[in-house]
Amino acid sequence: LGCAVDGHPTPNITWLYSGEPLSLRHHLLAAGRILQILNVSDFTAGEFSCLAQNEAGSLTQKMSLVIQEYRWSVDKLTACSASCGHKGVQLPQLRCLLDGAEVNTSYCRETPKPSLQPLACNRKDCPSRWMVTSWSLCTRSCGGGIQMRRVTCQRLTAKGSSVPMSNEACAQVSKRPVDTQNCNRQPCVEWVASSWSQCNGPCIGPQLAVQHRQIFCQTKDGTSVSSDQCSALPRPLSTQNCWTDICGVHWRVSLWTVCTATCGDYGFQSRRVDCVHIRTNKPVMEHHCSWRPRPSNWQRCNITPCENGTLLRGGDAELCRGRKERGVVSQKCTGPC
Repeated sequence: LGCAVDGHPTPNITWLYSGEPLSLRHHLLAAGRILQILNVSDFTAGEFSCLAQNEAGSLTQKMSLVIQEYRWSVDKLTACSASCGHKGVQLPQLRCLLDGAEVNTSYCRETPKPSLQPLACNRKDCPSRWMVTSWSLCTRSCGGGIQMRRVTCQRLTAKGSSVPMSNEACAQVSKRPVDTQNCNRQPCVEWVASSWSQCNGPCIGPQLAVQHRQIFCQTKDGTSVSSDQCSALPRPLSTQNCWTDICGVHWRVSLWTVCTATCGDYGFQSRRVDCVHIRTNKPVMEHHCSWRPRPSNWQRCNITPCENGTLLRGGDAELCRGRKERGVVSQKCTGPC
């Protein structure tokens, strides 16, 4: 609270509460011109005054303290959760009030909330009414089927029990629900595939030949429809790998020939390598076997040094030439040189 006085010389200021000097906790600031109340709850509603005195005289200012508190009010109830039966409840509604006027609930957030207990309401027998079960599964997945459910007339009592009633008792209140209905009336459809086309493709490995077929959606009576109508069904393959007769080939090799020399550096042997059909065993063009490595058709053999007196096979002309090496003439050999 402020005491708006000034004078010369500076007046002495005395604070009073209900006409008496202050006895409760407080602070004086700005040379006594401001009274700081440390705890409002220590005071009750009353009158504060400040007395300013100097040689010129005295001046008194008065002000009133009015304490207003936010509080929770429980004076309203929610609507009943049921119109009859045994489960109807009402919940008290909290309101934040200031001097009897409702304000935003945020003002009461520091005030403890009162405990709320639900109140029973409308606990009485209900009128007769139709009770239905869930629909059964459709008797057909397409082409028109039937679903069924059970319909009975019952009354829910205030104790929570369900009592069977005659159909006439419910018919006076509302029309009887249907107990059957049509379902899955969409036409029955299926994927239909044409015959596979001829198997063709490069024979660079047996799995690269392919064949194709047409896939389309149609009804059971053979009428073609949009593929969207078959989207829920697994779609057959329209392409697959296949094995063509031309791919059934392999490399066939003969036995190695006799080595052209028994020793030395120039012996070799050969064999025949053909691409043949597995079933007929007849040769075919070599490119049909190109997806498999081609076996070698020749190799070196008997590449060991020749000893004195060793006879060499015909064809090793270089070994047949006499030459001097460390004063020794090379051994003679057979065959044309």
